[in-house]
Amino acid sequence: MINHIILVLSITFTLYANENISQLPIPLGQPATQEDWELYRFNLYFENDLFSISDSQYSSGEKFNFIYRIDNPQSSFYDLLILDYGNEDVYMSFSLANQIYTPEDLNETALIPDDRPYSGWTYAEVGIHKSSNTHLRSLYLQVGFIGPYSKSEQIQKTIHKITDSAPPMGWDNQLGNELGINLRYIHKWRFQPDTFYGIGTSFIPFLEGDLGNVSIQASAGMHIRVGWNIPQDFGVTSLDTGGEVGIPIKNGYKEMLNRNWSFSLNFNGAGSLVARDITLDGNTFSSSHSVEKNNFVGYLGYGFSLRYRHFIFAYIKNINSKKFKEEKKEHGVGTAVASWVF
Repeated sequence: MINHIILVLSITFTLYANENISQLPIPLGQPATQEDWELYRFNLYFENDLFSISDSQYSSGEKFNFIYRIDNPQSSFYDLLILDYGNEDVYMSFSLANQIYTPEDLNETALIPDDRPYSGWTYAEVGIHKSSNTHLRSLYLQVGFIGPYSKSEQIQKTIHKITDSAPPMGWDNQLGNELGINLRYIHKWRFQPDTFYGIGTSFIPFLEGDLGNVSIQASAGMHIRVGWNIPQDFGVTSLDTGGEVGIPIKNGYKEMLNRNWSFSLNFNGAGSLVARDITLDGNTFSSSHSVEKNNFVGYLGYGFSLRYRHFIFAYIKNINSKKFKEEKKEHGVGTAVASWVF
């Protein structure tokens, strides 16, 4: 029920913002004094380890994401991003997401002590973003639920029914209900050498920090693009690490639409120091099943992006290191992102 309310509120806010805030008229010959919101991009994420022919650990994730570009920002709210890199574009993002984690043996109904708990994390997310030609700063607030309120059991069983997979049997052992509140800050840099025989490249290192009862960690990594007419943005990422997909550089929000096609090969890598991961450490304020996590984890990823006019499709395959001591092997997850640029 609560998950349904969150979904309705998210859709209602998005429709209201698009209908009533975007593209506000400014009289000719007068200075732009009115804050103007314009719907810039929609992203639909789907993550699943079925892309790696497995169904355990981080099992699946989905995210609906709307990004608004803000002309002539007026509110001091945007000053939460306190660093200053001169003339910057401002964006706001609104998302609804779900992530599901399960042990390896989905047929076992009893608790499996040496494998990760069943858990789900369903949350609403609001992000502020400021981009210059070489920097992107993003600050997110995530609020949602761990446990039965996340409706992850129902979501996974529905996905298994659609894919004609055996139903997971151990959800009676999932983590208990808990309100999750997390802050996330990400800082990216962007370096783009001159094109070489029409082939462009961009190098995008980043730093990230998470703080809350769901996750406490610090991460560092790099995105690399190589291709033709590569987007003037800050890379393609998964749900967990690397921030928003599709925030462009200063004044770059219409740049790539000057050509009908673009294509790039994408390479990602990151490492994280992890102090808390609720999906492994268990509930914060009550006793629950937990396992001993690894405090240093990382991943390497590769994939591609393809755009035709306003439509973009991207795919990433990430190979993750072992997240906890008794995990048997590295775990692969695929991320598909379908986007529309308005």
